[in-house]
Amino acid sequence: MVCGYGKANRDAAVMVMFKAYFDDSCSDEESKILVLAGCVQSYKVWANFSLAWEAALVQPPSIKHFHMREARLLIGEFDRWKAEDRDDKIRFLASIVENFRPWTIAVWVSRKEHDAIVKPISPYMISHAYISLFWAVILKLAHWHQLKGIKLPVEYVFDEQGSIGEDAAIWHRHIKSWQPQEIKALIGGTPKFENDEWILPLQAADMLAWHVRRRKDRPDEDLSTLATAALENLDYAEIQLTADRLTTMAEKMKEVPHVESVQQKPSRVGKKELQDIIRAMPTQEEYERKKSKPKE
Repeated sequence: MVCGYGKANRDAAVMVMFKAYFDDSCSDEESKILVLAGCVQSYKVWANFSLAWEAALVQPPSIKHFHMREARLLIGEFDRWKAEDRDDKIRFLASIVENFRPWTIAVWVSRKEHDAIVKPISPYMISHAYISLFWAVILKLAHWHQLKGIKLPVEYVFDEQGSIGEDAAIWHRHIKSWQPQEIKALIGGTPKFENDEWILPLQAADMLAWHVRRRKDRPDEDLSTLATAALENLDYAEIQLTADRLTTMAEKMKEVPHVESVQQKPSRVGKKELQDIIRAMPTQEEYERKKSKPKE
């Protein structure tokens, strides 16, 4: 778990190395808000959290796993449940999250605005709003950790996203290489995408993502009436990808030479070739090292 750290940092790594779990929640309302939210804690705390969460799942009335969508619609694991029993279960699970005090973070955007401003300009592989949120939440978390005085990197785990997740992760080392050294040092390795039925903290992230989106969809609602109200007691940071931010992103994309050549959906073969090219591309650091290396 802490392999590779020097003696001075080894004990600190056990206590301070963090893991962040993220999931998304999407609105069907007119604004079509998309939220990507996550919970961050130390490895040790997550291990204890998982035991407590599992015990809460099996406490009668028991469920095998928690999905907020199933809970809200009374389907899947919540099929044939009464709404009040559902709310009691959510309230109990939310109290488990609160007890383990993860700090929480969210990035959100109107898909309607993103699709109108960024999607027409963006290369096809990175045109989905999720990918913009994916990079934004990693960078926001690194900046927040810098302010908190955290000096070790974070390991990232996201709920499975299929090809969209692959397209997001493939650029990770490049996005990381473009950051200032102090931020780069706080960004961990390539994010993983896992099944939220197996990875229990992802179920907490799913609950948080729904809670944050509910806030955005219904700003006048009394949050204390929600079964997820306990999540309001956690440390929280957020960033919105506003129309102005999206416009800046689009303007920068326009400046990329030949960007129009990658705006169309590639064939399956073409996409694989493009992914291989991106994987083989040197990062900015690798390029600078190669450029500065004396010629023989």
